[in-house]
Amino acid sequence: MINVKGFKFSGISCGLKKSKKKDLGLIISSNECISHAVFTKNKVIAAPLIVSKEIINKNKLRAIIVNSGNANACTGDEGIRNVKSVINQAAKVSGLPKNNFFISSTGIIGEQLDVKKINTKLSKLFKDAKPNKSVDFAEAIRTTDKYIKIESTKIKIGNKTGTLLGIAKGAGMIHPNMATMLCYLITDIKINKSTFKKFINYATKNSFNSISVDGDTSTNDTVLGMSNGLAGNEEINLKSKSAKKIYGEIEKIFYNLAKKIVADGEGSTKICKIIVKGAKTEKDSKKIANRISTSLLFKTALFGSDPNWGRIIAAVGSSGVNYIDQRKVDIYINKKNLVKNGLGKKISSFFNRTMKNKEIEIIVDLKIGKASSFVLTNDLGHEYVDINSLYRT
Repeated sequence: MINVKGFKFSGISCGLKKSKKKDLGLIISSNECISHAVFTKNKVIAAPLIVSKEIINKNKLRAIIVNSGNANACTGDEGIRNVKSVINQAAKVSGLPKNNFFISSTGIIGEQLDVKKINTKLSKLFKDAKPNKSVDFAEAIRTTDKYIKIESTKIKIGNKTGTLLGIAKGAGMIHPNMATMLCYLITDIKINKSTFKKFINYATKNSFNSISVDGDTSTNDTVLGMSNGLAGNEEINLKSKSAKKIYGEIEKIFYNLAKKIVADGEGSTKICKIIVKGAKTEKDSKKIANRISTSLLFKTALFGSDPNWGRIIAAVGSSGVNYIDQRKVDIYINKKNLVKNGLGKKISSFFNRTMKNKEIEIIVDLKIGKASSFVLTNDLGHEYVDINSLYRT
């Protein structure tokens, strides 16, 4: 696995998961980092986010601690105290200031965090940290994920080489504006904070805020970027020669991680990219794409490999965008036209065959304006119900 200069990782079991699998992860930098985070838009916010938001707004970070198995959400004042207890103990065993820590949690909502299990293992967590243990960290943050999600790249910046590493988790409660989804981007590229903030915001919009598994938005969503600047390059700003290339690589990492989350969606058997174009505004095109992506009738048709365009156009019409003219709507599946000016064509063997693909692209063209956007989603089958009906146990 690729190393990032100055960063170490670890992932261990502290006993929060009944399975005894890894459930406590750490990323730590050898020096303070500039950072920026994008959080859930859910109005119910988990305790770690409340505390970590205050820290990241006022301080530079050195370390990220993540537990899985318990979300520490809807836990009241005790939940806040538990987050601060972890920070206090982490500062004690590591020697770092309390304001250098960012805390995340993911798992069951509404149960108090067994903070003693975490605190008794923090010393081991820090001692185990190594530059090559990013996979251990990725394992530790999983909940219903079938597999870890890691993307990385190296970039030449003048005569220096910088590294970008992204680690994410997520498989359910995924919907635009993020959902039980955690992503950590770390880099040794020296970059000013305002530029880094713009890169994280834009890349999130074009990736994690453009995916949907089940239409549910979580209480704990976080996309966090950290840069320690140890690559030795001249500081990057928006006018820098390498800025466009660096942003492009960040967006690519985020998009690939988002795609892996959709592919790993609970019970998912295929990915579908829904593109809506010809809208008056990007907001409207996204609204329509979101409506299609959350239609249970559409998602089950996807699971059954059924080219049921009626379910698509019905979702378009119920999106709340009021200037749609059904007589203008065209629909394409994997580049081939199925609906022209609101009227369906004969469903040929091509559509029956192409709907069995693992990746499907659907284009809806309103032919009214020039704005477009996309959403990545997946199908919905029996396994999703099985996983979520048994999740607590």
